[in-house]
Amino acid sequence: MILKYEVKEAPLQEDAGELAKIIRKDDLVIAAGGDGTAAMVTNAILLSGKKATLAVMPFGNFNDFAETLGKMSFERVIKKFEEGRYIEYYPLDIKIDNEHYVYASVYFTVGMMAEAARIMKRPKVRKKLIRAKNRMAFSARKMFFWYVKNKRRKDFLPFGMKINGRDVIKNVTDYIAMNGKTMAGVVPADGWLDKPGKFWSGTMRNRSFWRMFGKFVKAIEGELPGKETEEDILEFPKKTDVFVHAEGEGGMIKNVKKIEVSKNGMSLRVISS
Repeated sequence: MILKYEVKEAPLQEDAGELAKIIRKDDLVIAAGGDGTAAMVTNAILLSGKKATLAVMPFGNFNDFAETLGKMSFERVIKKFEEGRYIEYYPLDIKIDNEHYVYASVYFTVGMMAEAARIMKRPKVRKKLIRAKNRMAFSARKMFFWYVKNKRRKDFLPFGMKINGRDVIKNVTDYIAMNGKTMAGVVPADGWLDKPGKFWSGTMRNRSFWRMFGKFVKAIEGELPGKETEEDILEFPKKTDVFVHAEGEGGMIKNVKKIEVSKNGMSLRVISS
């Protein structure tokens, strides 16, 4: 039996909850879309508690998840599924104030970049992005103009925050956790999907354009600032409104005191090239 589920214009958690209701044991669930769709389907399978298998067909504006797994034809996906050829991958488990928030397959950010990503979700921007001849150049222009207007803001991450009990250097604007092989289609990494407990994380100070540009160039060359870790606990000096983003989905979360990033041992079957 083949079922089709059309993704709604709704919060990821709501969409994932609806899809989870119809997933059955040993299903193959194909996410045909971008990273937001893949993230929603990932969360739906994990919420369902069923041993279903995930495959990703890249039809979105950005396809970091598909890049991590390797692009495949529909026929190859079906063949691999029928032969029982899949990998087990371990997503990031994001908790906010001790409550589960979302599973992130490829990356998770808090701060400036998370807020900047919101402009790509605006209906007018998305329509132009679909028609753009060079999507990466179009996205870069939009991000640059937003950055010039907002880089001096002081509310991206609060001064006095701690990560794993240690004070974070002043003027940090971003926290980044990487689990996949690319972020935003341009930042390459080793990929930690198949590692049960480990991922990469780091912080960035992006208020200075030249500092940010230098870090960006190094990141494109594979020199990511940060280190491999097993758990990060971000604690704020007081309840704070923060922007979070996980592969195409996110927004403002109000009155946050603590964010935890780890892998809880849950795994997912995924068709990979």
